[in-house]
Parts: sequence; C-alpha cells; structure tokens
Amino acid sequence: MALPPTVPTSFVPKQPVQTTRRAKRSGNLFFTVSLVVMALAIAGAGATFVYQYVLESIRDNKAKELAAVEATTNRATIDEFIRLRDRLVASRTILDGHVALSQYFDVLEALTLKTVSYDSLELVEAEGGRIELTMNGEARTFNTLAAQSAAFASEKRIKRAIFSDIQVTQSGRVSFSLSAELAPELIRWQAPVAALPVAPS
Repeated sequence: MALPPTVPTSFVPKQPVQTTRRAKRSGNLFFTVSLVVMALAIAGAGATFVYQYVLESIRDNKAKELAAVEATTNRATIDEFIRLRDRLVASRTILDGHVALSQYFDVLEALTLKTVSYDSLELVEAEGGRIELTMNGEARTFNTLAAQSAAFASEKRIKRAIFSDIQVTQSGRVSFSLSAELAPELIRWQAPVAALPVAPS
C-alpha cells in the first residue's frame, strides 16, 4: 500500500535543533564581589596613607613649636624649676611618712565615755603599714564597758577592737585591755579631718 505524498516518511527534523544555554550567573557574582573587595582595599590603603601623612604633619609642627619654645627659654630657669620640683617631692615623701597622733586623739576623745579612763597607750607599726594599738583602762561598770565597745565598733577607722583582761578592781571599777588596728590615715598628718564620731550617752 502506497503512502500519500503528504505523510512524512521520517520523524527526523529537517533543520538542526537549536538549544539555548543559560548564562552562568555565579561567575558574574564572584567577579562583582571581587571588584567590591578590591575597591575597599584600595580605599583603606588610601585612607591609611592620608592619616599617616596627617599625623606626620602634626608631629613636625609640634616639634617646630617645641624647638621655638626651647630657644626662647633660659636653661638656668629650667634647672631651677627642676631643683625646686625635686625638693618638693622629697618634702612630700618625708611628710607622708610622718606620724601625727592629733587626729587619733581627737577621735579617741570623741568616742570615750565620761566614765571611762585610760592608763596607757602603745602604737606599733606592723608589716604592710598596719598600725596596732594597745591600751589599758578602767570603766565604771560592765554596762559602761559594753557601751564603750559599741562606740569603738561604730568607728570604721578603728578595726577589730577587742576588750580583754576584764577584771573588777578593789575600788569596784572594771579594768580592761584594748587591742585594735588603726587605719593608717588616722595617724598621718595629711589625713583629711572627718566629722568626729559621737560617743553614746
């Protein structure tokens, strides 16, 4: 049976099939990022160079100003100021180590009750700049001694105040020994004068 001439005898296309290729966007993106990074690096290098130039210019100007001041300054005057500074530093060092008990006595007077008296006082400078205090005294009663202990406890510059060797004397009073540690600023001359504490009535 013969096929009509309008029916194709083969399914193979007569013209070549054209295929379209998609452009690779990843390559373009990498190239763009590289350009941005390179531009930032160039800008950073330029900014660093400019900043260095500005700093060098400021340094040179300050050096010129210093040289001009030195040229107009008398060397003898400078040496005199240096000697005066050394004297002041030495004097301050000596005074900082000077012991002045006036402030401690003011605080002790303000803290001591009227019915308490002291017989002896000893101060010893221990290691680390600690000042150890030892005093002996008498109080009228045990209640007075308890109130005196509370008064010392209220003063922050007198630390670890301990009353010991408590005994009743032949006169009926209460004798005691007091050991404590004083803050260094309480016996130094340069210590600021603080408000004096008030002993309980």
